[in-house]
Amino acid sequence: MSVRRVVFDAVGTLIFARPDVATAYHSIGRRHGSRLSREQVAAHFRKAFREAENRDRTGEGSSRTSEAAEEQRWRRVVADVLPDVSSHEECFAELFEHFGLPESWSCFEDVRPALDQLRIRGLEPAIASNFDARLHPVCDGLAPLAKIRPRVVSSEVGFRKPSRSFYDALLDEIGAAPDEVLMVGDDLENDVRGAESAGICAVLIHRGEGSPPAGVALVKSLLELETVL
Repeated sequence: MSVRRVVFDAVGTLIFARPDVATAYHSIGRRHGSRLSREQVAAHFRKAFREAENRDRTGEGSSRTSEAAEEQRWRRVVADVLPDVSSHEECFAELFEHFGLPESWSCFEDVRPALDQLRIRGLEPAIASNFDARLHPVCDGLAPLAKIRPRVVSSEVGFRKPSRSFYDALLDEIGAAPDEVLMVGDDLENDVRGAESAGICAVLIHRGEGSPPAGVALVKSLLELETVL
């Protein structure tokens, strides 16, 4: 492969929530009057997030986005996950702020050594994420990610993955042809199929939860990217 840039998804690929999303929603929800159990919150979140992704991909939300649209998307998710809080707006505001703090996230253990391997090869990483402007302070506060540029964020380019428009914006931002880029992510549709639709080679990072999909380039650790490159 004649790769010049390796581009990473953020959540689930480079970073994970700490505490996990269900625990954070449950804890903050209780402060606002929710009486749901953590297990109920986790189930509600899985359903609400899946429905939000489906809306984005099938038309109601479409692939277009913005800072305001992303905030509204999460406001709807929070309302669906925690319907019994005393103030939906106050609960949403606290959760939205929480997930914009670097201390609410951690890098996976393989991130720093994998990035070091790439730089030894002369390959500078980039980030391409369905997120909003909060991603910048999150990355700035996590040492392995602080210097990564560019960070192509859906709310800032106006389109969400897996749309072709998002990946066209990514290619423009990094100044590379499709065959010079490797996309790495944990979502088959957003990160792999979306990238492939733009002519970009892609690898799925599968960290061991459930069975991996067939017929796709796959690694179980970012350190395995050396074998792909």
